[in-house]
Amino acid sequence: MNQEQLREQICAHLGIMAPQVEDACLLVDECLANARKAFRDEFIFQLSPQAWAKITLIYYKHFLDTGCDVSIAEIVAAVVRDSITTSRMDMLTLQLAQQKLDNQARANSQPSLSIVKD
Repeated sequence: MNQEQLREQICAHLGIMAPQVEDACLLVDECLANARKAFRDEFIFQLSPQAWAKITLIYYKHFLDTGCDVSIAEIVAAVVRDSITTSRMDMLTLQLAQQKLDNQARANSQPSLSIVKD
């Protein structure tokens, strides 16, 4: 996929997601230009057109809501930070649950040998 194909697909997805947005392709161009300041094309092409349409919509929406320009790199960094934190929490919770199950299994097990006195 080349840049123009990606752009066209992002515009199409954005048009479907948010038909009320006027000049969707202009927003896509701004979003991709901002992304190219921080990321190589190889990275940009790894994300699907649907993902870029969502990123573009978020980029546009938050700029309109706040008037503050948040770069695509900052958005991606925030998402990565959040996913790392969530993944770590998931792993730690799973370890805790496994430890509890192990402790319960040990507490419920009866010794199989008994002492018999004559």
